[in-house]
Amino acid sequence: MAIVVVLLIVGLIFLANVVRQQEAETFHKLFDLLLIGLNAPLFFVGVLLVFQNNELRDIVDFRVDSPTAVGIFLQATAVWGVIVCFRSSRHSLERFLPIDPHSPVHTLALVLSGYFAGFAILEVSGGLENLAETLTELSVGAFFIQNIGFVALAFLGVGFRVRRSWAGALRRLGLEKLNGRQIVESIGWIVLLVLLQTLGGVTWEAINPEDVELVENISQTLYQDFGFWHWLALAVGAGVGEEILFRGALQPVFGIWFTSLLFAVVHVQYGLLTPATLVLFLLAVILGFIRRRHNTGMAILVHFGYDFVLGMITLLTAAA
Repeated sequence: MAIVVVLLIVGLIFLANVVRQQEAETFHKLFDLLLIGLNAPLFFVGVLLVFQNNELRDIVDFRVDSPTAVGIFLQATAVWGVIVCFRSSRHSLERFLPIDPHSPVHTLALVLSGYFAGFAILEVSGGLENLAETLTELSVGAFFIQNIGFVALAFLGVGFRVRRSWAGALRRLGLEKLNGRQIVESIGWIVLLVLLQTLGGVTWEAINPEDVELVENISQTLYQDFGFWHWLALAVGAGVGEEILFRGALQPVFGIWFTSLLFAVVHVQYGLLTPATLVLFLLAVILGFIRRRHNTGMAILVHFGYDFVLGMITLLTAAA
């Protein structure tokens, strides 16, 4: 099933870029109708899961802990997907986001962002306690594959080999060489972000020590037996994959603030509406401004350094 979903997303991104090249308005309208058609059945399935889940279990053997939560998730994301498929809605969003309401690529990005965020919210819908019970140790290999997927989606999304050459895709994603001054400045940003993380942790500990303990248990589950090379791989994967996708590909479409909110939401291991989420949002905003002022390469370096330093602090704390 997961392979089918991935192939569907890849196919839609490729098709959106092909349609983007077409001048005929008919192709753009047909693509909007295609997205509406794909969202409508999901809404119907969501309704069935909410109101007819017992009857569905008699027909189909599906393993869902909370059919109602999944059903609400499908309904909400399908409604979002249908709404943004109308050009009038995208013109309204244009007041707040730097999107092109006529671009099928931007339309698809809006639709997928809703599902991306909705799935993350669904993960923590049962609370941090439930999340702590269901999570297992993070596989570095699987994490790397995920971030390679992020990079592939970013290049595919900006039209690599469809609308842009290799050089054009690199420029669009902001992947440029760093000079010495940018590298030195990156070190300063890394120190600042680590201090911000420390301040957020102290604040959260003072406000709600129970939740802090839960998040620490979640982190211990995810990162148990992690050593130097594990943290290095994690930092490289997150720095490269997440920055190329969020700051490189999505930020020019959604702007700094919406992209940062999406970035914070998808990091479900810290819960929703917590001081840790706020710190992640501020981290994303800073990385967004770094990308705007410099390039995505510098954002990658800062993100990598931030994650790696936190990993080393975690190792030293465990050793002590």
